[in-house]
Amino acid sequence: MAVVYNITFVISPDRESDFLGWLRSEAVPILFASDAGAVNPRLHTVIEAGGEKPGPEHGLSMALQAEFDSEESAGRWNDEVLPSVLRDFHSSFGPHALFFTTLLQVVGL
Repeated sequence: MAVVYNITFVISPDRESDFLGWLRSEAVPILFASDAGAVNPRLHTVIEAGGEKPGPEHGLSMALQAEFDSEESAGRWNDEVLPSVLRDFHSSFGPHALFFTTLLQVVGL
């Protein structure tokens, strides 16, 4: 059973360039290291929510997704790899930044 782990980061829009630099140079190499179990990184940004474009007061939401071959491997990654990256995110972008995670099961159509 394939699963997708989604981490949505919410930051101040004026920190987008800093965030992308941090993500590319610091986070992705750790999160997607060959022994981490995560594959196929994808990054999305929210451009519309509920039919409306969010204003700058809502922050910039960017979702990083990783694929796993099982819920168990995603759980190990969550416990062993992700915490240090999220601590670094908070250290670099907090306290006015946040994140939330979602684990999704891939369902064929």
